[in-house]
Amino acid sequence: MTIFTETYRGVALCYAIVFLAMFSPYWLDGQVIAPYRQYAEFGIADRSGESEIENHKFSDFPTGYIPAITDYLHGQRSGCFFLWDTANEAGRAPYHLAGFSPVYFPSWILARLTDNPWRFITALSLSLCFLSGLFFILFCRELRLAPCAALIVGTGLAASPFFMYWLTFPMFLAARCWTVCALWAMTRLVKKLDFLGWTLLAFSVYSALLSARFQPLVFYAWMLGVYGLYLACRRARLGGCASSARFVAASLSALLAGVALAFPVYRDLAVAASESARVAPDPSFFTVVLPKISTFAAAARFFVLSTVPEIFGNPIAPAFPFPYDGLSIPILAIFFVIIGLFLAFRKTWGWWLAIGIGAALAFVHPLYVFGVKYLGFGLSRSNPLGMIMLPSLVIAAFGFDAFLRAADTKKRRAAVFFASFMCLAMVGAALAFAHFVQANIRWSFVAAMVFVLLLLAGQWNKPRPLLSVVALATTLATVSFPLMLRQNPEHIATSSPLVEKIRKNLPPGSRFAVAAPGLGVLPANLNATVGLPSLHSYNSLSSKRYHHLIAQLGGEMRTYGRWNGFIQPDYSGPVFWMANIGLMLSARQLAHNNLEYLGSDSGVHLYKTLDHMGQAWQVTAKIPGDAAQSMTIADPRIMTGCSPTKTVDKGDALEFTACSAKPSLFLLSQKFHRDWRASALRPQGWTPVATTEINGVFQGAFLPEETRLIRFEFKPLARFMWIGHVFWFILAAFCLARIAASNVWNNGRLD
Repeated sequence: MTIFTETYRGVALCYAIVFLAMFSPYWLDGQVIAPYRQYAEFGIADRSGESEIENHKFSDFPTGYIPAITDYLHGQRSGCFFLWDTANEAGRAPYHLAGFSPVYFPSWILARLTDNPWRFITALSLSLCFLSGLFFILFCRELRLAPCAALIVGTGLAASPFFMYWLTFPMFLAARCWTVCALWAMTRLVKKLDFLGWTLLAFSVYSALLSARFQPLVFYAWMLGVYGLYLACRRARLGGCASSARFVAASLSALLAGVALAFPVYRDLAVAASESARVAPDPSFFTVVLPKISTFAAAARFFVLSTVPEIFGNPIAPAFPFPYDGLSIPILAIFFVIIGLFLAFRKTWGWWLAIGIGAALAFVHPLYVFGVKYLGFGLSRSNPLGMIMLPSLVIAAFGFDAFLRAADTKKRRAAVFFASFMCLAMVGAALAFAHFVQANIRWSFVAAMVFVLLLLAGQWNKPRPLLSVVALATTLATVSFPLMLRQNPEHIATSSPLVEKIRKNLPPGSRFAVAAPGLGVLPANLNATVGLPSLHSYNSLSSKRYHHLIAQLGGEMRTYGRWNGFIQPDYSGPVFWMANIGLMLSARQLAHNNLEYLGSDSGVHLYKTLDHMGQAWQVTAKIPGDAAQSMTIADPRIMTGCSPTKTVDKGDALEFTACSAKPSLFLLSQKFHRDWRASALRPQGWTPVATTEINGVFQGAFLPEETRLIRFEFKPLARFMWIGHVFWFILAAFCLARIAASNVWNNGRLD
């Protein structure tokens, strides 16, 4: 074991072996990350016989992430990227965030390797886990910490309870991963302004913006800003102001490069946000997730769930008796954090300050409200205690390093004794709390933690890295491994008789809708995974136009304006006709002369809509001289009109043959978006024509006389994200060439 823990080369090899063993169910057994098998969502019984844990708490995975990835990988497109989503919400622009879209360079590479959305997100999440640990090891190397400390703590980060609990939400992992990468890059840059360090910092900024969740990213941005200021001040003290200025300039230029390469996506996101009907909630909406310690029992529960929640069972299982969000620190890490307090406080006081600030934000609610109003903490609900994980692990790494190098044997023994006593007291407190609330106790886990403490306490006289590695393996097996949600992909439901009946009866180019009071199957967005367009949507930035459309159709937006799952329309009204709903689903029977009953399946009644607009309609009308930006038409059916023939449909590029040569208004049954461009083919050739918003919802365009063809093209800035791909490809090639030519490569040294 010495060869694996005394050099960084050995640590890298050992880390890779441990990682492969830890995640063997995915690469060896072919399982995929998934919270449940979706049988209930498709209206069929689960007869798979599988025994893997299912948890419906993580419902965003099948109803948000998998549909989005499916569209990004398989959706219709005219160019490099998927730019217009027709599956939900009467059409919408995708956001290209969370690392799901190939506009993000690493995801573009993943998309070349697999077209299965479950395997894609599995590879994405596991890659973030692996890179997080690797970046932390390299960060420790820049800090000149002992290789064994880097191995234990880096592996602990990659397989931490937080990472394992949120494997289905890779954007949570990405915030931590790219923060660690930025820490490593900044620490490297302050020592030497090299091209590799600059590239790493720029890439970490770019990656964080395109793959991480916003709220934790804001927390870590503040932390990185303070860390960068500390490095700059230290550099000024040791090397002069000019040296510090060069470091600051290099860091800021890397920051600007990362931001610039992500800018097209954020410009499009700004457009969506400006047109969104998102409700700005009261600060109490954000503080509700903060811990509330009002009684001794509440304090005891918080303490136990933050240290050894596994004593009550597997926290990922639905049967776990207490609320849990992955915010716990294993005994192994706590042990070395306490060691760090005793042996390395002078080196880690800044990280202790970060922990103190995170705790203050979590427990002093008015302070967090101030952050919501002025510091960017109001993007989404997030517990700031999640921010203290990285500072805690940095302290643990310094503590382990000091433990290995301590010259004062007496002081080291005292630190080990106190850390062992405190950790044992935590286990005892958990047992006392379990007895107090009369909860079941997993005695096998208690035995495992006592075994870990014995391994750690057994080093009181002399550090023995092998014992620490065994303690790590025990922690991974008893704490981390059981938290991974995984399923056999062959037993994940992806269709059903109901789905096939909808597919068979849904007219081409139309969408289906659900009548009030809604259904317990096919939730909004899940339809995208089976290629069935729906009117409904689950979208945090759903537009005011969509809200207006749903209101006109007798529906309502719920969950702070994010979700709609049913409507109660006038089936003969003009809005229903223009919405191009070709099929209605209902939990109860409907009666209307515009609906034809098709039968039922899985308790769902299906009705064919006899009269709907189709994807487009051309109305003979005089074109306003000023090309009005919006128009209102009471009922297009009573005007002179016809149905044009669609000749091209690539999702973000549509082409129709005009059915009238007179000046006309062309209507599309999809939401208006400012980035749609229209052009008309006339005897003189193709000429741009003005677009307009119809009835506050729909996309329209003004056609001049003698128009033969009409073409619509969606032109968001995200279509230029290929520039970033070229940029990173060139930089990666250049960095590899530099590494190949360096002494580090030639001498085979990694330590």
